[in-house]
Amino acid sequence: MATKPKILFLSLLLLVTAANAGAQNGPVSFKPHLKPGQENRYQITASVHTVVTPNGATGIASDVHRELAATIMVRTGVSEKGGVVHEAAIESINFRAAIDGVDGPSNVASLVGQKIEFVLDDSGRLAKCSMPEKAVDAGLAELIFSLTSWIPNTEVAVGQSWGQADGNVSAGEYGYISTTKIADISKGATAMYKLTGVEGGKATIDGQIALRQSGASLLTVKDGRMNVNVIAGGKGTTRVEYDVEGNRILSATTDTTLEGRLVHIAPTREGEKMQPREGALVETSRFSIKLAQ
Repeated sequence: MATKPKILFLSLLLLVTAANAGAQNGPVSFKPHLKPGQENRYQITASVHTVVTPNGATGIASDVHRELAATIMVRTGVSEKGGVVHEAAIESINFRAAIDGVDGPSNVASLVGQKIEFVLDDSGRLAKCSMPEKAVDAGLAELIFSLTSWIPNTEVAVGQSWGQADGNVSAGEYGYISTTKIADISKGATAMYKLTGVEGGKATIDGQIALRQSGASLLTVKDGRMNVNVIAGGKGTTRVEYDVEGNRILSATTDTTLEGRLVHIAPTREGEKMQPREGALVETSRFSIKLAQ
């Protein structure tokens, strides 16, 4: 007859065995191998808020908030030549741009029902694409294409790191899930990733982002756009949850903050003194995609 300590030991052993069975410690490949006929519906959101506080009475002031929300159906098919092709059918989309609290016009409603078609290479990078121009302007196409920018070129194990610094990830425009289209301030960035766990077929990837800018940008103000010089730096985080068995993203989120200063110097006539206008910059952004259930 089993004693209580023996029963407790066996119960603990079963729990440990079950936990280890659900975890995966071997190398994992994230290169997408989507099968023809596969469909996944995703909800995409993006938000960028840029605030410039004037320095002095003649300083630059601006408050611009842009938001994007869309639902897409990603389908995998076969081309006439037998190659694998993908399309992202736009089921719904909304875009909002507010300058100093006043909403501007939105012209993205016509995108509903249209498609973004693309081909990926063996590494999951964009090789060919066709898309509506408005999908580019709204940042939707760039967000979709950035979803593979974190994928390492080689298999990785739990605890292993990779990124742009070691050449084991595509740099793309930013190198992480994002879009440049709805942000005024141009910037450079590096992203480093780490496979933090694989449990029950779901992998979790965490990343750290470093932002920098030293140079020219265009800034939106209530009277239009102006050229400014920016010195700024920032950081952020990104997380991807990936279905290893299904070769698909379950969710991905990026959060960043950029802070610095900017200056605008208007052209002057010969002999006139330059009057620089300055401001303090804070830009916060969030990009996300989630598999719709």
